[in-house]
Amino acid sequence: MKEAYHAEQARSSALAARLQEAMAARDEEQDEDQGTDSGGEMAVAAVKTLAIRNNNPLNVKTVKGRPWFGQIAVDKHGHAVFDTPEHGIRAGANVLLNYYTRHGLDTLDGILSRFCTGNRAEYAAFLSKRLGIQPDKQFDVLARLPELLHAMARFESGQEWPRELFTGYSLVATAYRKGQR
Repeated sequence: MKEAYHAEQARSSALAARLQEAMAARDEEQDEDQGTDSGGEMAVAAVKTLAIRNNNPLNVKTVKGRPWFGQIAVDKHGHAVFDTPEHGIRAGANVLLNYYTRHGLDTLDGILSRFCTGNRAEYAAFLSKRLGIQPDKQFDVLARLPELLHAMARFESGQEWPRELFTGYSLVATAYRKGQR
């Protein structure tokens, strides 16, 4: 299992490096001619959102006095700034797992009641459509964790993230089920 974990970490790091390279290339291209993207595999939105700038796909807030693993700063809004998107996704996974395991939140409405400070109805409708889950219906958060993280990252950042960045969280769900936190 350790070998699989390390292989997954290496693959995720490689994907994050590709994403950051694409973002840097996009910045250079935009500075040169303000042109549009040619539709490459790792296309990045022209305007960098908070989630993208902070390597924090779910816009997780910082916990005072307890930095997240991989956190390198805090922005002016209290969001954690991470060294890689993987660390931001990891923090988001921890938040969602805590909502589920400590607070029993197993509906989109329940999760968003703690997570979202903005337009919950719009957020819930987006997640509901992406996941095929009614906002008020219970679902297995552990089984759907990678999909949930991916959909929330899309909503928070306004861009698609490589699905491979989220697949490792099925291993986290398995560990939780076996009591191996």
